[in-house]
Amino acid sequence: MITPTNPASATSPTNQPGVVRGRAWVPFLIGFGLLWGTLALLGEWDATGRWGILILIVVVLVAVVVDRATPRTPWRATIRHLGLGLPAWRAVALSLVVSVLVLLVFPTTEIVTGADLELVIDWPWILIGLFAFHGLAEELVWRGYAFRRLRLGRSFSRTVLWTMPLVAAAHIPIVLRSGSTVGIGALLVAASTSVPLAYLYETGRGTIWAPALVHTAIDSFKLFVLPASAVLTFSLLLVMVSLAIPLLALVVPRRVLSGPLALPSLTAVGHLRLSRTGRRAGTRASRHDG
Repeated sequence: MITPTNPASATSPTNQPGVVRGRAWVPFLIGFGLLWGTLALLGEWDATGRWGILILIVVVLVAVVVDRATPRTPWRATIRHLGLGLPAWRAVALSLVVSVLVLLVFPTTEIVTGADLELVIDWPWILIGLFAFHGLAEELVWRGYAFRRLRLGRSFSRTVLWTMPLVAAAHIPIVLRSGSTVGIGALLVAASTSVPLAYLYETGRGTIWAPALVHTAIDSFKLFVLPASAVLTFSLLLVMVSLAIPLLALVVPRRVLSGPLALPSLTAVGHLRLSRTGRRAGTRASRHDG
């Protein structure tokens, strides 16, 4: 199901940073540090989702600055680099199905515990904020920046493995703040979902919309008021659901999700541009000889 196709199918071959190896790790880690640091600080300021839109705006601005550090990067290319381009709608549809299955954790908790889960008063606004913060902003950092940059010159599986140390480092504050049980659970979920979310990112034409939906569903517990008697059961169910359900996305082959909507790979585009350049040069030479 997971094939080693080129990662940058939705980005231009020009003005792209090079493969992250050797000295190239330094600017990559600086960019990641700026993005993740911004996300982490703003998340400490507001963990409820109420200010999610503002957090997304700030993260996008930082991401634009990081991306524009590459000289002569067109603005249209920057939008694609951030993963905010037009997605493949089949991948979005699949992410909606996966998200609905994840949300079944709430009625399951009610059945198992007998508790009544109530939505918070301003849940529509918080839902929008959660999608902006945990969905788009976090996916911009993890898939739109880290995965996209590391994917150049690497296979899908190898790239996911390279992102694991970044995932672990990013969850150290959660372990320190919330304890080892919560922190390890969050780390396991983040590591496990790295595979299906990256898969949805790639099959979604290198955009963050599809993985952002699933990411939001996993963090949707902030929409509910949980009785104290149901917290432990719900937490365990949420971890199990978050570990298992997103993996179902991998069952659907790439050709089904991308199909004719997939853009040509970086290599294919490069050959196409070279062939066009060659034809133009040949035309100019023939005119000169004539």
